[in-house]
Amino acid sequence: MASSTTSSSSLSSGSAAKSSPLCSTVQKPLWSFHETRQRDLKLFLPCIWRLRCLSSKFRLNSAFTLQRRSKGRCKEGLSRSSGIPGTVPRVNVDFQKQTVDPVQVSLSTLHRSRAVTELLLTVDVTEVIEVGHFWGYRIDEKNSEILKRLTAEINRLKLVPLPVHPHPDLVCLAPFVDFDKQSYFRAQILYVSGNSAEVFFVDYGNRCHVDLDLLMEIPCQFLELPFQALEFKICKMRPSARSLVCGEHWSGAASQRFAALVSGCALLVKVFSVVHSVLHVDVYRCSGVQDLVSVRDVLIDEGYAELADECYESRQSHEVLKGVFSKSVENVTDMSVPLPGKDEEKHLIRILLDGFSSRKLGAPNCKVILHGPFNPYELKCHSLTRISKFRSVWIEKESINSVIVSDSPEDLHQRMLVAASLSVNATGSTMLLRETSLMPPVPGLPALLSMLFAPVMELRVDRAGKSYTGVLCGLGWNPTTGAPILPEHDIELAFDVQFSVEDIVEINILRAAVNKLVCDGPNGLKFLGPERIAQLQDNSRQKLLGLFCQLKPRERIVPKWHEKPYEWDQVDPKLVMEQADPEGGSGKSTLLYQLHRLIVLSP
Repeated sequence: MASSTTSSSSLSSGSAAKSSPLCSTVQKPLWSFHETRQRDLKLFLPCIWRLRCLSSKFRLNSAFTLQRRSKGRCKEGLSRSSGIPGTVPRVNVDFQKQTVDPVQVSLSTLHRSRAVTELLLTVDVTEVIEVGHFWGYRIDEKNSEILKRLTAEINRLKLVPLPVHPHPDLVCLAPFVDFDKQSYFRAQILYVSGNSAEVFFVDYGNRCHVDLDLLMEIPCQFLELPFQALEFKICKMRPSARSLVCGEHWSGAASQRFAALVSGCALLVKVFSVVHSVLHVDVYRCSGVQDLVSVRDVLIDEGYAELADECYESRQSHEVLKGVFSKSVENVTDMSVPLPGKDEEKHLIRILLDGFSSRKLGAPNCKVILHGPFNPYELKCHSLTRISKFRSVWIEKESINSVIVSDSPEDLHQRMLVAASLSVNATGSTMLLRETSLMPPVPGLPALLSMLFAPVMELRVDRAGKSYTGVLCGLGWNPTTGAPILPEHDIELAFDVQFSVEDIVEINILRAAVNKLVCDGPNGLKFLGPERIAQLQDNSRQKLLGLFCQLKPRERIVPKWHEKPYEWDQVDPKLVMEQADPEGGSGKSTLLYQLHRLIVLSP
């Protein structure tokens, strides 16, 4: 059990623009910039570029001033005028040292005050990856006109086949049939298999299989417009226990419901943060004439999802966006909004320059070194039983769980790992686990499983006697001597979610149902027909799922350990309610599980 998270851009100089075929006409060029795509940029400037420049023209005119230095060093002052009003980044380029240093970065308050409207986007969903994670594109009038003109320009030309053999990451033109009409669109090859390839349409976000013979070369002028497809994730949401238990991550029913909510209609998204070029958003769909319904709230109300905290990177990005996208000029003049330091600017510029030639989509696929000996993303395990609590735990190298990495370190609830085989070294200091399974991240799962299948348990209560704080599980104690029975294997747990009297009653009902299925008395299985046995099994299964998959998630609490751990008989007998199984026969007991004793809580 344990608890536990590049940017590419191309600069187009004025001289280069004049030689472009698209710019040789009298008309103003449709696109005067190369692709700008941000990856892993945590500063406010890339966030603005990402949101503002997806569908608007972004011109970077470079003016060079060469200054000869005494030691043979040539420094170049590069002044860039971007499409962001009031943004004037300046850098010094040292060709000999191959370094780039920032001179200044300034943002006008006027631009900040106007940029807040761009946190609200109207999008159409084209590809659902999983519940809450999807691709789409903007469908506002301005963006729609750009895509329409782009498609018309592409299909007006005489296209030629690819000059090179198709390979992954190659940007090309691929056909797609829309409204019974085939047109060519910008696409990127994901992988090649035989005589076909799967391509990703970079302006819309969908993908399809295309014959290699149908892929065409993309003229260079069509690479100047940034890819218009956007990747979204619904913020502050995670799978509910029901989804985790009934599916790998999201249940099939949750996936179908989400697809029905976001498909075939325009969605309004409000940007919460930008993490690794993915927009974390609140998603709303129209219900009626003017009503907006949150997709996240619908999934939570129907039991498919539950509220969750955003990761640290997302929260940090949100705070930066709040400072950048101010609602008024007065708010922007507040000096509490931090501007990037020189080191941060150098880091930003370095990432931008390193990514100029990159046109890859999706999350970075480079290797990352995790510095040790401990890392916040790695889960550490310890034994639940008393005798092994302080033993080191090792998992066999061949196991997929040899290094358990948590993708949600902000979730602090207890996790559970089970092993089919366990061995102890000669000194007894280390346990080796084999054939392990990491249980789903259901809050309260270790306590629920322990209370469900423990022979005997004793609930812990707080000083006021108003709530349960933990449980001691094992074989109980000897009423005559007061000594625990097999204390080495007792399990003491502190609750990290709130359990109620109703939960304990449900556990007892489930234990009684199991007793009915396995007892060999006059009500045993040999006296029941197949239909009755199937009915009892289904009832037990539904009760078990109901215990884990409550419609309203259990309230999370801070674990509080009992002041006398592993000590039995710590409850006032006046507060104990004995439970009797009505199916239990007299004389020799045939029950597998005895019912747990309830402790009455104070009002």
